[in-house]
Parts: sequence; C-alpha cells; structure tokens
Amino acid sequence: MSKKILVILAHDDMKISRVNKRFIKELESCENVEIRDLKALYPDYKINIEAEQEAIRNANKVVFQFPMFWFNAPSILKEWMDKVYSLGFAFDVTKDGYQRRELDGREFMLAVSMGGHEAAYDGEYKSVDECLTPYIYTAKFCGMRVVEPFYTYRAMQNLSDEKLEELAPQYKDAILK
Repeated sequence: MSKKILVILAHDDMKISRVNKRFIKELESCENVEIRDLKALYPDYKINIEAEQEAIRNANKVVFQFPMFWFNAPSILKEWMDKVYSLGFAFDVTKDGYQRRELDGREFMLAVSMGGHEAAYDGEYKSVDECLTPYIYTAKFCGMRVVEPFYTYRAMQNLSDEKLEELAPQYKDAILK
C-alpha cells in the first residue's frame, strides 16, 4: 500500500505562479497524492473544516506548499491552520496537559519557494527554518514527524526554465519520499 500524501497548496494567485504551478503539475498524475489548493477552494477564506480534517485523516503525510511572502506563508494558510488544527482534532487539553490527536504520527513537510537568493537568508536575516518555525513547531507539538523540507530559491529572480525543469522531478521525489 502506497503512502497517501496530502499537499496543502497556499498561493495567492496560481495563474501567475511559475514555480509552484510547475511543481504541482509534476504531482497531478500521482494517484496517491491529493492536492488542495486553498485559494481555489476558499477564495472567501471560509474554510470547510470538516472536509479539511477528513483529508488529513486520509493522509500519512501532510505537505505545506507555498511561496514565502515577507518571511512567512500566505495568510490563507494561517487561517486554514487556525480552523483545521482545532481543539479536539489536533490536540486536547486534559488534567494531564496537552494530548495529541489526529495529527499524531503523520509526516509533515514544507515545500517552500523563495523569491530571493539563498544568501538572503544568511547573515543579518533569519534562516528559512527560523522564519518557518511556527509551522515546524506546530507540527511537532501535534505529534507529527517533521521530514526534510524542499526549498527553492530565486523563484522570482534568475531561475531559468532549464533549472526549473531540473528541480521539478527532484521536488516530486521529495514529496513522494
């Protein structure tokens, strides 16, 4: 039985996307992958909590895919997390403290594209992992096993078509791993 993978795609405008659009195309033929494009599903930000929780229940691995904006994810992903990772689903509070629930044991992965060069996240600025700490920490808090991320740099600058075509199968391999 193959691993069931849920890709939560958070992009403000996939029509103008180059990198995320190409990466998602790479997964479309994979029977064990469900792609949930949050902006297409919820342009009004009214998340169908039950549908999203059911999608998670059916997955072994959850991938958050998005372009980084101002050192963070698009706002719809935060809205999705606030609604879907609810008390009683993601965790419970008991007399013994926090208890993990539906996310416990699932794999969690980040697939993030950045407009800038990798060097922009060294030195005086935070690293990509530091910027994305809330997503990594939330996954760990809920009992998910965080796996190696797939980061793509220079998505808006100097990423040639040839390089993008080289990265697409690497992205797919990382997601399916």
